[in-house]
Amino acid sequence: MVRNIATALILLLTSFSACFCVRPEVPEALKQAKAVFLGEVTDIVEPKNTSENAPIQDRFFTIKFKIEKSWKGMPFGTREFNVLTAQGHYGCFAFPPMNKGERYLVYADPAYGAETWSVVTICTRTTAIRFGSKPRLLDLDAIDPFADMKMLDPITNRAFTFGDFRFQRRRV
Repeated sequence: MVRNIATALILLLTSFSACFCVRPEVPEALKQAKAVFLGEVTDIVEPKNTSENAPIQDRFFTIKFKIEKSWKGMPFGTREFNVLTAQGHYGCFAFPPMNKGERYLVYADPAYGAETWSVVTICTRTTAIRFGSKPRLLDLDAIDPFADMKMLDPITNRAFTFGDFRFQRRRV
């Protein structure tokens, strides 16, 4: 009986292990990320190549953001930033499709094999900003972007905002 339970547990764990990741808490996610920012999607560029053997920067979608606030990875005066995402393609680690005009809190990790790029997957804390909703109400694993942003300010001890094309630095 114990052997059957152990076998069932091993089969269950191995069946999920191919697509399982644990999202890090805010401090660790900030540390791992190449860039962390709040931004609005301004454009979505289709992949140049659909072959799974193509370099990641050619087969993933390029999502262009207008930066509203940055906590990490934005050079001085940067108002735009591009990330790579699979838009729901290429397996279970693909972040769901992002939409033009929507705002996101983005934790962009380094793209392995394409060092100049950043990538968003379901294993990051990236999430859409939707006012009036409580993401954890229906899904306890959901990321609450507002709670994350409250934690990011004191952790980084700074926040950069871009309003009316002026750069502002605010100390917390």
